[in-house]
Amino acid sequence: MRESIGATWLLGLVIAFIIFFSSFLALSVNYSKAFNVKNNIVDFVEKYEGNTCETRKAIGEYLYDVGYLVAGNCPTEKDDDGNVIRTYKGYGTDGNETSGKAYYCISEEAHEDDNGLKKTWFSVIVFFKVDLPIIGDLTTFRIKGETESIYFPGEDAHPGAC
Repeated sequence: MRESIGATWLLGLVIAFIIFFSSFLALSVNYSKAFNVKNNIVDFVEKYEGNTCETRKAIGEYLYDVGYLVAGNCPTEKDDDGNVIRTYKGYGTDGNETSGKAYYCISEEAHEDDNGLKKTWFSVIVFFKVDLPIIGDLTTFRIKGETESIYFPGEDAHPGAC
């Protein structure tokens, strides 16, 4: 009887290790895929020089190609006093702005450099889910990235229908 109780404890320990290890693998695969998607979206924004209709169409095609369709809510960043710093606009895979859940979010921030030229940065947010085996979906996290300075963003730099 003593050996069977000892083996049960060891079996529970092995099952717990397998669940922990598979959860860690699932989490790292989801994060890695989301990080890669974020980097490619930033590359598209830089390639097409802004948040243009052409950029959003290329991003939508890319998301379908890689099969990455995790949606989330776009945030509004505020400072300590509650003033809005940055507002993100969410987009669907068709390139049109969405009011609810979005597959990716883009924000534009423009400044002038020392020579008086307008330079623009774009911030991109994508989402990844913590989807663990047996437990299921726990929550959705955001991954944020920024472009390099773009000096002359495309004329279609503001959202609209593609």
